[in-house]
Amino acid sequence: MLRAREDVLVIGAGAAGLSAARDLSLAGCRVTLIEARNRLGGRVHTVHDPLSPLPIELGAEFIHGQSESTFEIVRAARLQADEIPEGHYVSREGHLEQATGFWERIEESTEVLRRALRRNPGTDCSFAEYLERAGVDGERGRELREFIEGFQAAHLDKISARSLAVETDETSSHQFRLPGGNDGLIQSLARSLDPERVTLRLNTIARRLRWSRGAVTLSADSATGRPLDDFRARSAVVALPHALLREGRLEFEPALADKQRAAALLEVGQVFKIVLRFRESFWEDEDFLRSRMKKSPDELPGLAFLHTRENDVPVWWTSLPSRSPLFTGWAGGPRAERLLALEERERIDRSLESLSKGLSMPRGVLDDRLESWSSHDWKSDPFSGGAYTYVGVGGVPALQAMARPVEGTLFFAGEYTELEEIGTVSGAISSGRKAARALLQARPSARRPRR
Repeated sequence: MLRAREDVLVIGAGAAGLSAARDLSLAGCRVTLIEARNRLGGRVHTVHDPLSPLPIELGAEFIHGQSESTFEIVRAARLQADEIPEGHYVSREGHLEQATGFWERIEESTEVLRRALRRNPGTDCSFAEYLERAGVDGERGRELREFIEGFQAAHLDKISARSLAVETDETSSHQFRLPGGNDGLIQSLARSLDPERVTLRLNTIARRLRWSRGAVTLSADSATGRPLDDFRARSAVVALPHALLREGRLEFEPALADKQRAAALLEVGQVFKIVLRFRESFWEDEDFLRSRMKKSPDELPGLAFLHTRENDVPVWWTSLPSRSPLFTGWAGGPRAERLLALEERERIDRSLESLSKGLSMPRGVLDDRLESWSSHDWKSDPFSGGAYTYVGVGGVPALQAMARPVEGTLFFAGEYTELEEIGTVSGAISSGRKAARALLQARPSARRPRR
């Protein structure tokens, strides 16, 4: 049985696909929104556990800088966004030290990189090669290496130095969190879809997209593997994660050789993230911090971030400014890949050992206070294939190539098309809106989306 032809198929109901579907439906397009998971949001995965005082974020958590694409939704949905306090501490040899000016030092180093690349326009190299050429070593070099591996989830010998020189809000000292859950953004986007023009299909796994100018046909399976009737439309917005496109998980017929070459120039970053829930937030006790300080100043900011460096899980954060017994551990890049190669029980053990060392706290005491843990392996997730995208050497032009429409029929959206916001929910939202605008411009009869 052939389905009626829609105006647009949107493949992927993460932040990018939802943003595109919203604007297209509000412009009068009939949209079928296809999603392989049994939920919306993609790599925004918020768990509302009745035993946890705050939502647990297994995927994207922070708003980096004051991105208008995100805060427009925050304001419209009246969501609360809390700015995260500076509160960085470094654990060294059994003691804690305050780490001030972290983001300022990163920005200073990035500006030095920009100046170096301006002297050699058009050239690119890995960040590891740049550090060696520039003679950046010692404490500054170590901090930069840890930052790129952890924050960008990248391999130093693969990530493009030129991509890191782009001016962006991602490394702004202003970082925000939605205490009500990052899924508030997703729910707001979903509520904004025109219900008369959008058909949502969850548990629908896209397999093959046959296309010609002005016509697309999507073959898909159900979650149980049963082939479904084909979906037909005049055009499609492909809003799948870059990792899936790079692996060829969606087959295009005819093939898109230019897209495949561009996808190969972008790298898949992996992260390990674990959220631990304790009986109480013992780290909020000022005596707890002060007794572990190498030098104790008159005033101590609350513990927002803990950097443990030598450990398997090197970065931890609390829920400040909200107070809760949640402590989140994070490893990116090569460290994450090593952890993800282990059995689940071993990952938990190494996480607790890392936090025990970082807080100079007996492991047995920490274990006794632990009530639960939560984690998600995005690398093994069949509908993501990884956590984030970063740019490989020589790959900066690939982002534009990935975003470029194909014959006014195929359009692409995802954080991997936004150089200034790559790897962020804000980038995904922006990309979805851009794809919708490009599609509407190719169909001049369509109305502008309502605000």
